[in-house]
Amino acid sequence: MIIFLRCIPPETKKYEIASFINRVLSKCFLYRQSSDILHEDIEILSIQDIDSNTLEKHGLVSIFPKEVGNRVIKKLDGTIFKGKRITVREYFNRSADNDPRNKNPNTAIDFKERRASDRRRKPLMNSWQKNPILVHASHAI
Repeated sequence: MIIFLRCIPPETKKYEIASFINRVLSKCFLYRQSSDILHEDIEILSIQDIDSNTLEKHGLVSIFPKEVGNRVIKKLDGTIFKGKRITVREYFNRSADNDPRNKNPNTAIDFKERRASDRRRKPLMNSWQKNPILVHASHAI
């Protein structure tokens, strides 16, 4: 399971996330292994809003088994990390291929947009992309 730490402080290092999660793992009765979260299990994502030049940082942490990941989410969601309240939840990989708004001409899909407005965030640059793609609201479908 991959857990998502939303809006962590910008100066956060991997070892700080590891010690934050390892404190919970050491108290978790489901987790009896001696191994802790390692730096290799953590990824820090940076998202920059091009218009306002603000930077968001998020953390991804691989935790196995899934029961332990669920326990960590329950214990850490809404807690204070480095002076900032964070949201912790399960991370899901989503594919644009599954979005019904990206209609395939070979498939007849009757899809009515129920959203009043587009919820997609405008110009963002993701640090994990090799060649960042800027997504602007004017390009949204």
